[in-house]
Amino acid sequence: MKKYYFIAAGGAVGALLRFELKNAPTLFQSADQLINLALTILVINLIGCLILGMLNAVFSKTERISTDVKLGLTAGLVGAFTTYSTFCKESLNILDAGYLRFFCYYVAASIILGVGAVYLGHLIGHHILHPVGKNLVARFSIDY
Repeated sequence: MKKYYFIAAGGAVGALLRFELKNAPTLFQSADQLINLALTILVINLIGCLILGMLNAVFSKTERISTDVKLGLTAGLVGAFTTYSTFCKESLNILDAGYLRFFCYYVAASIILGVGAVYLGHLIGHHILHPVGKNLVARFSIDY
């Protein structure tokens, strides 16, 4: 039962982070708000993919982190931070607005860059984060 609390807490934080980033002043300078929103969603999803790759890599190397915490961070926080339904809704809005070329670029970039971000996160987690964490544990006798 405890895992559901971790997932819910992570989900609440992830959803709030996504909401705040989506409504923050635009990172992009397109005259069309629809394109600005779509690019913001793309950046949010890519950040989430990178974080998920890093978490999965670190979690695969240690038994010390509880399954509840792992689920809270992956299914909860990252799952709520990134959202496939928002990506699909914005894709349809772009298509409905008549931006066929941008729609194709947006969908392709989301998929290709998303997989690339998970892979990059995986590499960072395995080759940087896990060794650093392992050294900290050995040096300071901390439990993570």
